[in-house]
Amino acid sequence: MPRTPLISLALLAALAATNAHAEGFKATVGYENVNPKSNNGQLAGAEANVSDDWGFTGSLGYNFDDNWSADVWTGLTKFKHEVGIAGLGTVANVEHRPTTLTVNYHFMPAEKFSPYVGIGYGWVNVSGEEGVGALAGTQVRASNANGLTYVLGADVAVTDNVFIRGSVRKLDFDSDVTVNGAAVGTANVDPLVYGISAGFKF
Repeated sequence: MPRTPLISLALLAALAATNAHAEGFKATVGYENVNPKSNNGQLAGAEANVSDDWGFTGSLGYNFDDNWSADVWTGLTKFKHEVGIAGLGTVANVEHRPTTLTVNYHFMPAEKFSPYVGIGYGWVNVSGEEGVGALAGTQVRASNANGLTYVLGADVAVTDNVFIRGSVRKLDFDSDVTVNGAAVGTANVDPLVYGISAGFKF
């Protein structure tokens, strides 16, 4: 895991330690889709397209009171995408692992259905770049990204300690791309991440 998400986890633990009690923690494991926006910018002067992908995610959160919580969310597996360029087809494969730290407000914490909204900061660690097709054999590199993130979701209680969560979050993901060291443009991925998770309070 990259250094910045580790710092986020440490910050959450430090905040929780000031007033920790067993009922305050929540953990989730989910299956979610990273779905890039439709216009992904231009690479080498041509329109770029980035595919979507499904993967496993997890989160650790702490409720400071009935309404407010902090949450670290991350990819448990890397998401893999194909990058296409108009007229050339798929020219690269890339992997990334997103991580976010958000502060959330829960509207109806005592109800079986409890929606929430959150805002925070996110980091995207890019790896596994590979040129294919027209760029096979070249050195393709894409930069990491970071920026504000937003989340909208809802928890549905199954038992006192088990819940199902549905969520949609927006990631700020703009990655500068080089081929053999030469800049060819910026991929504007900026995806929505949506899916469902199983959660446990402890």
